[in-house]
This record gives sequence, structure tokens and C-alpha cells, in this order.
Amino acid sequence: MTPLATVLVPAWNEGTVIARTLTGLQAGLARGSLRIVVIANACSDDTAAAARRAAPDAVVLETPVPGKCHALNLGLTHAEPGRPVVVLDADLDVTAAAVLALVSALIHGKALAACGQMEVNAAAASASVRAWVRAWQMNPYFARGKFGGLFALSPAGVDRVFPLPVLTADDEFIRRAFAPAEVAFVPACRFVAHAPRTLRALVQTRRRSLRGARAITAMGRPAPVGEGSHAMLRAALARPSRWPDLAVFLAVMAVVRLLLATERDTAQRWERDLTNRLPTPLEG
Repeated sequence: MTPLATVLVPAWNEGTVIARTLTGLQAGLARGSLRIVVIANACSDDTAAAARRAAPDAVVLETPVPGKCHALNLGLTHAEPGRPVVVLDADLDVTAAAVLALVSALIHGKALAACGQMEVNAAAASASVRAWVRAWQMNPYFARGKFGGLFALSPAGVDRVFPLPVLTADDEFIRRAFAPAEVAFVPACRFVAHAPRTLRALVQTRRRSLRGARAITAMGRPAPVGEGSHAMLRAALARPSRWPDLAVFLAVMAVVRLLLATERDTAQRWERDLTNRLPTPLEG
């Protein structure tokens, strides 16, 4: 059976969460319908071994070279030729049906890329983080789905963006390579991201995100019109019940911008949320 698509799962020290992601991805999946390629890049934990246990049929690659873009470029060399490619972060919760919905939209449509709807699980987060998430989700950007963490590219879409250059905002780089009309929003594809549990972790991840987005803008790829804090502010004005959440959001982003403005070390860095990579009692 020829796989319908290849799922690339770049993973750096994701040993505590990757089994959850791969198990959900494979549930109800007919054997051979997707080629799963896990790329463990510069890992110092048991990411590769955990991936092999959770997905025995997957291709698991190991490379000493760090960087998600390198991992994706390497994984692409093992993709099924002429088929769509799905990019999936190793810490997300998604089902096979959701991924296949993305793939189907590309196979049966004319879009070059496809994205779904992200849900944020903030149950374990602090009250301030939960408020930030509620405000963030008011961004009109989400009306077109969430292009990040999980998305699919047609063969022509792959050719447009690969090989990826070395950068931190890889998802944003790929998103901005396509006009909105070239991206299919697939509501049937829903996936879950886990919010940082602490305000400190949130600030770190948003600093990385904003730094990366600014770098993409400096490369001549501006964000689409109608996104960002100003668009959120306009959306929130009609919802007074959300003003406290918006205040938290604006305060957090002010801190993030201040930290970026005072950075002295401009070398590439990768702040990540470690609070959601700690083993839980259910995970052992």
C-alpha cells in the first residue's frame, strides 16, 4: 500500500511526551496509510527509543545536528515521493482522522497547504496563563485555523519552501510563503496544544516566537494584514467580559517586548516550555 502522505515529526528531547503524540496519531490508522518519520535531533534523552516503542512501523532517524529546520530537511529525504507532507510537533495531541482530513483537502483540492483548528489545554496552567490564552484566542488569525504545530503541504507546496534555511520560526516562515487563498482551512482537523503551566514559561516561549517572527519579517515576509495585538484589541472592544484577559495579554507581551529590546546576545536560541515536558503520574 502506497502511503497517502508522510508525517514528519521533528523531536528534540521529547522522550516524556512523544509516545503520547504517536499513540494518538496511530489510533484507528490503517497500517501503511501514512508514513511516519520521526527525526530525533541532538537529543540527550530517550526520544528515539520512546518513538520506536510507540510506533514500531515508523522510520526513526537520529542526528547529532541540532535544529528543527535541519531535522525537517533530513526527514523529507525519507518522505513518500509525490505525496503530501504533514509536519507535526512532537508534543501535540492529534488523531489519525484529523491528519487524514488535512491530507484529503490537498489531494482533492487545489490548495498548496492546509491547516486545522488548534485547541489549547490550559487546565494545568496558572490563572494568569489561562487568562492570556483566552485573550490570545480572540486573535482574528484563528478564524483561518492555526498554521503552526500541525500543517500539511502538497508536493508543490513542499517544493516552494524546502530546503528550509536555518531559523527558529520555521512554522511562521512556511506560513508566510503562501497567500491566504493558497491555504485550506480544514475544520475537521482539530488538535490539542498544551499551554505552559507557569507565567515564566509563557514569557520564554513568546519571546522566542516574537523574536523569530521579527526575523521572518526582516527577510521580507511580513505577516498577513489583520493579525496581531491591534486586531485582537478591536475584537475585544465588543466583549467587555474579556477585558481583564486582554489586560493580562498586553502586560505579558509588554514584558516580552522589553526583554527583546534589552537582549545583548543575538545568537540563535530556542527557549522552550519545559513545564509540559515533565512526567505526570499517569505517564510514569
